Amino acid sequence: MAKNLVIVESPAKAKTIQGYLGKDFSVIATVGHLIDLPTNKIGVDIENNYEMIYTNIKGKDKIISDIKKAVKATTGTVYLAQDPDREGESIAWQVEQICQFSKKSEKVRRAVFHEITKDAIKAAINKTRDVDEDLVEAQQSRRVLDRLVGYPLSQLLWKKIQFGLSAGRVQSAALRLVVEREEEIRAFIPAPYTTFVAKYRGIDVTFTLVDAKGSMVKAAPDEGDTFKKFLDKVNKHEVIEHKTKTVTSSPPPPLVTSTMQQAANQTFGFTAKMTMKIAQELYQGVDVKDKGGRIGLISYMRTDSVSMSEQALVAIRKLIESRYGKQFVNETVRRYKTKSRVAQEAHEAIRPTHVELAPDQVKQFLTPQQYKLYSLIWRRAVATQMKPQVLEEENVRTIPMSGEARTMSEKLKWSFEAVSQKEVFAGYRLLKQVGEKEIKPLPEVKKGDVLDVAEVITENLLTVPRSRYTDAPLVKEMEKLGIGRPSTYATIIGTLITRNYITREMKLLTPTEIGMLVCNFLKKHFTKIVDYAFTAEMEKELDNIANSKSTKKKMIDTFYPEFAKDIEEKNKTIVKEELTSLGETDKECRKCKTKMHLKIGPWGKYYACPNEECKNKEPFIDMTKYYVPEEVDKEGYILKKGRFGIFWAHPDYPEVKKTMPVLLKEVCPDCGAHLVERRGKTGRPFVGCSAYPNCKYIKSRYFKKGAKSSDRAKTSIKGKGKATTKKTTKKAPKKSASKTKAKRTK
Repeated sequence: MAKNLVIVESPAKAKTIQGYLGKDFSVIATVGHLIDLPTNKIGVDIENNYEMIYTNIKGKDKIISDIKKAVKATTGTVYLAQDPDREGESIAWQVEQICQFSKKSEKVRRAVFHEITKDAIKAAINKTRDVDEDLVEAQQSRRVLDRLVGYPLSQLLWKKIQFGLSAGRVQSAALRLVVEREEEIRAFIPAPYTTFVAKYRGIDVTFTLVDAKGSMVKAAPDEGDTFKKFLDKVNKHEVIEHKTKTVTSSPPPPLVTSTMQQAANQTFGFTAKMTMKIAQELYQGVDVKDKGGRIGLISYMRTDSVSMSEQALVAIRKLIESRYGKQFVNETVRRYKTKSRVAQEAHEAIRPTHVELAPDQVKQFLTPQQYKLYSLIWRRAVATQMKPQVLEEENVRTIPMSGEARTMSEKLKWSFEAVSQKEVFAGYRLLKQVGEKEIKPLPEVKKGDVLDVAEVITENLLTVPRSRYTDAPLVKEMEKLGIGRPSTYATIIGTLITRNYITREMKLLTPTEIGMLVCNFLKKHFTKIVDYAFTAEMEKELDNIANSKSTKKKMIDTFYPEFAKDIEEKNKTIVKEELTSLGETDKECRKCKTKMHLKIGPWGKYYACPNEECKNKEPFIDMTKYYVPEEVDKEGYILKKGRFGIFWAHPDYPEVKKTMPVLLKEVCPDCGAHLVERRGKTGRPFVGCSAYPNCKYIKSRYFKKGAKSSDRAKTSIKGKGKATTKKTTKKAPKKSASKTKAKRTK
């Protein structure tokens, strides 16, 4: 056994660090937390200052035993080197408790690695401290608070709505965001409006009708019709304004946890959970042969600070000068200040640990996903010390040459506008993302010029509601409202999906029926739990505990006694039927002819017969988009829900195994048969022709506009949401066993 022992969280991290420290050190991993509250009871001694009743996490007995043996065999120092955050501090404290170290023991020291590099690790080993009791108490306070809220609230949900449901302090506030956006979308009433675009002869650039402030005109139907009549009579427009100005664009700050998740989602489509997983891999270490083995490529990825160390800033500025030229280095060192009110700023921004390793130099050692994220982090960090981009912006405005159209446009201060930007100096945009669109240059025109109108395109549109959340805007909104912390955003979204409170389809996060029911239940009966201000205030209190400004007991005492009374009262007063029943319907029970009730359960709405002797249940299906054939009414077929979707079944099914597919009202453009929803081999849904195999038409949202139906018929849905053309390949002939054996012998 080596003289010294280093205990970290991750085996991958342990492997990287072992390569730096040499034979005098042994590195082992806890693989996360070792002890936690029990899963089958509340696990908090409420009468004794909310003390936690710990138990070993299932499956961790062997790891705990191995750690004890390693500590006992170590003659030197035990370094607790878990991640530099509250969770990491808590795990370090857990190791202390398990190994029964005394508080003043010199044998155990806390080492903090903000990056996994040789210099950083050796510096951390030489600069150790005791385990921070305040950080540990802050983590324990969060855990106790979540348990005291989640455990009794989940039991209430089981009793009053459905077994297996659960509620959490932070997750409930995040769920409210998604639910309220969905309610806003459903309540939205589209309003018509008209837009105008002018095209001039000999000019490629289109001009958009704007108001005095430069915003696109969305004319009401009466305004649009009137203005269109005037424009139809005018075939010449006059240039009334031509401005040129210089615009500079400064680089954005380096990435922090939230902005990394947002940028990765917007640029590559990564979910927050996927982004954090890849970032963890880059932080813990990747085998880069040019550097002699495993190295950590980025600094610690759970942070809300936009500052970088002086050493990193110097290295970045040297790299820019050597790689791109001195003219691209900003005159002064650019430093950023965080705009977040709840930022803890305990760490640096996310940056490359070896900035000299450009993405292309390490691409061969990374997975495609790792390469994309590393490129994003590297570019954002390097760009911070580059000069701003300089643009020359042109602005041209035109109005009708004469008549009522000119009078009207002058009265309303409407004009046709085109804006173009020409790059004078690239600056930090030298590192721009490949594939970014370039803006077309404007024609050489001057004030007073007359342009011939080729056409004025009028488009009648409807207003649309705000889009559903994707990971990026949801993380941004949670950060803005102070819901959670950098290390929890991905976990919050993942938990809501796991609980079936929200679903992710084509990146959009949509609340399920049960998610909306739980959210509205909490909003009505436990307002504080889903209140954004209260959730943010609790996060501030946890920060105060970490900074020795408050205590666990003081924080929980301000909330829990009142909450416990509410739970007790709601247990007595809330009637389950009021929550799960959506009222009586006109649908008759096929067994006893009683009017069925519409109810809601974990998997959505369903019909339930109120007759106690019958208890018949049938799935609720919104039939607005489906076609009901005559055979259904004649045979008395009923809708059934199976693992592959909905289908028509004989009333005596499964004894009488007669079924029919549920057809859509939409018909096939190739043969006229009704379309039907199907699932591919991978389980991905698609819409195809019900006349298959005679007609092989497939409708897919992935096709570009204007794709021919004959092209679509040749495709099938494969892989991760892409339509790919089938290819027939000849299989290579199998080698005989004797030849293979002979080859191996050679």
